[in-house]
Amino acid sequence: MRVILTSLMKKLLLIILIILLNLTIAFGQDFKFPTDSDYPQLEKYGQKIEDFVPKNWTTVAKAFGDLNGDKIADCAIVIKGNDEKFLNKNDGLGSDVFDTNPRILIVLFKNAAEKRYEIAEQSNTFIITPDSPTMTEPFQTVKIKNGVLQLDFEIWYSAGSWGTSQSSYKFKRTNGEFALIGADKKEFMRNSGEMETRSYNFLTNKMSVTTGDEFDEKEKKKVKWKTYKVGKLKTFRTFVKPFDWEIEQDYFL
Repeated sequence: MRVILTSLMKKLLLIILIILLNLTIAFGQDFKFPTDSDYPQLEKYGQKIEDFVPKNWTTVAKAFGDLNGDKIADCAIVIKGNDEKFLNKNDGLGSDVFDTNPRILIVLFKNAAEKRYEIAEQSNTFIITPDSPTMTEPFQTVKIKNGVLQLDFEIWYSAGSWGTSQSSYKFKRTNGEFALIGADKKEFMRNSGEMETRSYNFLTNKMSVTTGDEFDEKEKKKVKWKTYKVGKLKTFRTFVKPFDWEIEQDYFL
């Protein structure tokens, strides 16, 4: 008897295949990832930006702008290690070399009187590494504008998922810490164009949800606003890395 798969069965099979593919990529090979001991102790002060970049590390992004209100340009840099032990050979899908070298975010205040830079913030976790050889570099860029530090990320897989996302996180110096004052996350399906963008303003406790078709430029997107109270503002101490905060049920920012 000929068996005809229903639409539901096809979807279930596709989900199972995607899960199996990701499990094969993630667990089929023994990739090495950084531990706490792989992050060097940084100099607290330096006359040049380069003084904060350890030997065998590279600066991958840099931005200048006033972050503490003294009208002097500060600096935010993202650095990455160049250790060969984290250049994992990949025999499966994705890049031939899977680079899991550690990344560090460093925020430097310029002290004009002392003619030097000082570390105001350091995070060894916020600049995440790819979790699979099929994943492109998540971190995209760092920006400073109007006293706000912005960090942009993108999630994109060459295999195992049609979904992709682009996220921005905005931090501002408040009470001696960098507090998360806003965030945007856009998700869409590369096969269907289905899109949703959520924008959070943690200072006004408001958020917007925009939905529509990513591929239809003429379509008028639907926008809904609602009040959302987050409580105490997150910092790099309480918001350790992107996509780990379940800000709403089953929704991670």
